[in-house]
Amino acid sequence: MTQVTPVASGVVARRVLWVIKGLGPGGAERLLGEAVSALSADELQISCAYVVPAKKHLVPTLTAAGVECSCVGRGHGGVLWPLRLARLVRGGGFDVVHVHSPLPGSVARLAARSLPRAERPTVLTTEHNAVSSYRLPTRLLNRWTSRWDAHAFAVSPQAAASLKDRPVTVLTHGINLVSARSHRSERARMRSELGATDGTVLLGTVANFREQKDYPNLLRACALLAARGVQFHLVAVGQGPLQAEVEALRLELGLTDHVTLLGYRADAVDVLAACDVFVLASAYEGLPVALMEAAALGLPSVLTDVGGMRDALGDDGAAWVVPGSSSQLADAMEVLIADAQVREQFGAVASRVADTHFDGASSVATLRRWYVSAAPEMAPPSTPAAGVTLRPATDADLPAILDLCRRTLGWDDSGDWEGLYRWKHIENPFGTSPAWVAMTGDGRIVGLRVFLRWEFLRDGRAVHAVRAVDTATDPQFRGKGLFTALTLGALPELRESGVAMVFNTPNDQSRPGYLKMGWRDVGTLCPVVRPVGLRSVARLVRSRVPAELWPEPLTIGRSVDEWLSTDSDVVLSKGAMTDGIRTAVNQEFAAWRFGSPLQPCRVVGIGSLLAVVQVRRRGGIRELVCLLSWGEQAAVDALLVSSAREAGADVVLRLGPPALGRRFVGVRALGPRLTSAMLIDSPAPPLADWHLTMADVALF
Repeated sequence: MTQVTPVASGVVARRVLWVIKGLGPGGAERLLGEAVSALSADELQISCAYVVPAKKHLVPTLTAAGVECSCVGRGHGGVLWPLRLARLVRGGGFDVVHVHSPLPGSVARLAARSLPRAERPTVLTTEHNAVSSYRLPTRLLNRWTSRWDAHAFAVSPQAAASLKDRPVTVLTHGINLVSARSHRSERARMRSELGATDGTVLLGTVANFREQKDYPNLLRACALLAARGVQFHLVAVGQGPLQAEVEALRLELGLTDHVTLLGYRADAVDVLAACDVFVLASAYEGLPVALMEAAALGLPSVLTDVGGMRDALGDDGAAWVVPGSSSQLADAMEVLIADAQVREQFGAVASRVADTHFDGASSVATLRRWYVSAAPEMAPPSTPAAGVTLRPATDADLPAILDLCRRTLGWDDSGDWEGLYRWKHIENPFGTSPAWVAMTGDGRIVGLRVFLRWEFLRDGRAVHAVRAVDTATDPQFRGKGLFTALTLGALPELRESGVAMVFNTPNDQSRPGYLKMGWRDVGTLCPVVRPVGLRSVARLVRSRVPAELWPEPLTIGRSVDEWLSTDSDVVLSKGAMTDGIRTAVNQEFAAWRFGSPLQPCRVVGIGSLLAVVQVRRRGGIRELVCLLSWGEQAAVDALLVSSAREAGADVVLRLGPPALGRRFVGVRALGPRLTSAMLIDSPAPPLADWHLTMADVALF
């Protein structure tokens, strides 16, 4: 690294630079203030660069939290800000540059890219809106430079969908719920200040006067309510370049008695606490902070169906989300104005949604993990313990390897563990697994790292991959860096042999180690569960344990051998699919993956409607696991349910889209978390591009 900063505790603090257009009262800026208070100064030293001198409302908050704020747009009309920002990025010794605005972000990326590789910071991006909302020159420059991002976050699924060919994680940058709810104590005082009586239904919006917020639409909806004789009052917190136009339209529509424009308010959350309904009529959005604050306060909302607002609240019954016309806004507002009970019901759901989705602690924890692990130069050293050497394993090492696994991995009489090892790593049709061993001076093997060979098709092209699966360390050598040394030591040779990608689904204990070594957190694969009968639901709730490794014998359907001898064309049709990234399925793979007596499988269905299934125990329930299927999903689901009943299983488990109408519900808590590392200069596939099945992730 170019520079590290020792701190009092003796650890090394990563240097992080936030890059944003301004530090005004907008939502994206306020998220930085929410985040910084929860990030450890022992681990991170955060600086912030902003462009617009007038937008400095948040500077005191950040400065008080130890963030050094630099305005690069000062003087000379602000035209030299790109040079100042580039100089800051190049000379600041930053480990991570995290950009929050497209144009300053593009400049920061170019500056980072101009540094020598050894001094180059990792660049992360948060997209707060769909990229289509940017001006064309900014959009083109942002798209060109974003290819150098290590990763991108998006505040909503819509913003994520607008990113092309980039690894992206939807990350709700939440708020401090306790802090937001503390403003409820100001409700009576603020209502009095605003002139609202006990009988006044007070509508509130927090939105700056910009085209994005579509005040004309909101004001015309208010005019419709006034024309209908509805009793209400709207207060609007905001400032911006269109303020004069908004004020003129309010006068033109005769709304001076119904709408109050409050301008900028440092106590905007107090204003929200005084309101009965939150309204936002935006033309486009990400996920507004004001909406999260309103939900935390238990306010029902009326929202236009843009950005992440429906995903955030609409489908949960916490808000009234309308397509966007003035009349539709007016209709929804009128219902909530007229019925206090409906307001109370919507508000209660909104508060629960805030607890689940808007707690900033989760998003801050995610950012912290990325900041701490983003810079590959800070990965743990790959040197082994003293007196230990590393080398690729040979065929002659197999007896010693099996003995080490037997002693350290808990192999017992519950199954054929040696057979399972040979099946995975020697009989694999994609090739023998590359393995590395650690040896002492007297020739003892005391450490093992095995990479299961795999082959994907990515948009129709073969991708040679390995899966980091098995590791074993002699108890006397644990805690001496063998796991890291073996893993990092293997990567150069894997790359030289043509391996393009390493992937795995590590548990919570080992995942941080992989992230520190440069793995990327792709996201969680969400299993879908369908109980078979009411009693199965209760059993499923009680069975919060991992599934057993060894499946139970099964007699339904056909054997794999019989299936492959009659339906090989169906098998090959799976391998012919070309979208995204998926396992290269052929007859040899199917015979290996599903035909082993160690992992008994059966094939149900006929013709082009087929599923490969097995049954395993998870605590007190029996799961019918769909490893791979062919056919239209609704028909496959019906086949799986009938097969589960025939097999006496309690639930069906598969990967793929949920189907609530068929009672197939996503259970993210059961899902493995996918990580990957690219060994070649190629973009890492985002989670949406991975088309994995239980055949790819179960067991290994």
